[in-house]
Amino acid sequence: MSNVIYGMIAPHPPIIVPEIGGARIAQASSTRSAMEEVSKKAKSLKPDVLVIITPHGDISATTVHVYSGPVLEGDFSAFGDKKIKLKCKGDPVLGHKTVCEAKASGLYAAEVPESFLDHGILVPYYSLKQAGLNCPVLPIAVSLAPLKELFEVGRALSKAALSSGKKIVVVASSDMSHKLTQDAPSGYSARGKEFDDKLVELVKKDNRDGILSFDPVLAEAAGQDALWSIAILLGALEGSALKSRVLSYEGPFGVGYMVAEFI
Repeated sequence: MSNVIYGMIAPHPPIIVPEIGGARIAQASSTRSAMEEVSKKAKSLKPDVLVIITPHGDISATTVHVYSGPVLEGDFSAFGDKKIKLKCKGDPVLGHKTVCEAKASGLYAAEVPESFLDHGILVPYYSLKQAGLNCPVLPIAVSLAPLKELFEVGRALSKAALSSGKKIVVVASSDMSHKLTQDAPSGYSARGKEFDDKLVELVKKDNRDGILSFDPVLAEAAGQDALWSIAILLGALEGSALKSRVLSYEGPFGVGYMVAEFI
């Protein structure tokens, strides 16, 4: 059994926020359209809690940090926009249960009183908020632990949701290779597109074992921040009947963006 009713893989480039991207947003139209579609689906399912897993924010080498703040907020001032301010309720109870379940399984997880939302959370949350989703948010920051350990953290989240009786939507905030073009943020590597093609294909085939055993050398060469978040999502999906579908993939600014759903 599982109380995870929907899962998403969502990119987090601030440039897809209209107020920030301006005219350049047209270059990421596939991503924007796909995000609008999955956001509307998530809203229609009326979750009790929205869980967003971020590869930014309060990151540790070994310990997954679960944000326990009762009120969460953030803005895009670091990206040139001082007008958009997002604020929401947290879910300290579900956060506490998740950490307890993780620790009971011998995993490294901790509650942190963090209340500031980084762009790994804000960008997908902006889209979901625009679609009308209005429920408490539980942010989780990945650690750099092995993927199979992060998978187990996802299982702990699922157990916590089930024991609490709360229906949850889980978002894996994930940008793919940052090295797709000569002017990419992290420089160019031919292995960037290789990584993206392989991961997109694994998600299309719903090959979860393939994702969890992904070649770490290729992942490192690609300069990605996708696998950690996705591993936690896959753990949360364990025991559910949800299956994957890739809606879009593109890399217009030298970084790969994939939008996928588990429905």
